[in-house]
Amino acid sequence: MFCFKNLFRILLISISFYSNATAQSSLSEINNFGTNPGNLKLFFHSPNGSWKISGEKPLVIVLHGCSQTAEIIARQSGWNKQDDEYGFYVLYPQQIMFNNTAECFNWFNVNDVSKDRGEALSIREMISYAVKNYAVDTTQIFIYGLSAGALMAVSMMADYPELFNAGVALAGGPFMSATNPIEGMNMMNHASSKSPEELGTLVRNQNPDYKGKYPRLIIIHGEKDFIVNYKNANELIKQWTNLNHIDTKPSMEIDSFQNHTDIKRLSWIDKMKNEIIIFYSFNDMRHLLPVDPGNEKYQGGETGLFASDKNFFSTYYIAKDFGLIKE
Repeated sequence: MFCFKNLFRILLISISFYSNATAQSSLSEINNFGTNPGNLKLFFHSPNGSWKISGEKPLVIVLHGCSQTAEIIARQSGWNKQDDEYGFYVLYPQQIMFNNTAECFNWFNVNDVSKDRGEALSIREMISYAVKNYAVDTTQIFIYGLSAGALMAVSMMADYPELFNAGVALAGGPFMSATNPIEGMNMMNHASSKSPEELGTLVRNQNPDYKGKYPRLIIIHGEKDFIVNYKNANELIKQWTNLNHIDTKPSMEIDSFQNHTDIKRLSWIDKMKNEIIIFYSFNDMRHLLPVDPGNEKYQGGETGLFASDKNFFSTYYIAKDFGLIKE
């Protein structure tokens, strides 16, 4: 299995050359957004391409997976369609090959996921730039990540819990799952075996004096994921229930969500009856972003290397869970 995973990464490296050739046509690049210690790029999308928007709007940060670019994740996820329809800003941080040959965010590097360091600080600076320069509703800042981007999204919520309203980890895992590439491979193969308290402590160590709430979390993972073990979703649930002082047992389960026999929706509710964790579990999905290409309002996204037509436009339901879609 180790050899197969390495072979897969070689494939990712090869594909990344193709990804780099994709034009950032639907996005605007922003330079000089901060000191940028993580050496990342930043792309931006505003509703219908307009920069002059009346009133404060939510902000969504979208983190791509390995071998992808900002443009690819924008097209496949369909976030720009939701942005144009419902009116909010979207930031797209982008990895560069100099940092990681497969263009993955370095979620396994302590120097990139710890608070105020490396890539985490670069993304924090991007958010600060957006808040300073655009009419952002700071109570509605959300983060979304796919695969390596999911692990980085969780890292951002762990490092800056006061900043985010909610976040999404699609085929990811818990914060500090690994501190080097070898540990990262092991995590992807087998997941950790830490207790909820141990997992929660990894997050609390980033902000020892923090007494506030941790962001709401949405998890999407396929049981047949052979890249990031499905068990990592359960480890992330253990971590986030510990942080939010709620039981690891789900409060509610919906089989065949929206009549999809492949999808189960589980949720964890706090004492105030708020959904703190939502888990969309797919029993017949690999390491993929579920999309549903089409023109209906509940359809969108594009198929691709890591995006498959599952008749479920995951971004639409995420936006509803975020509260960006009120209907």
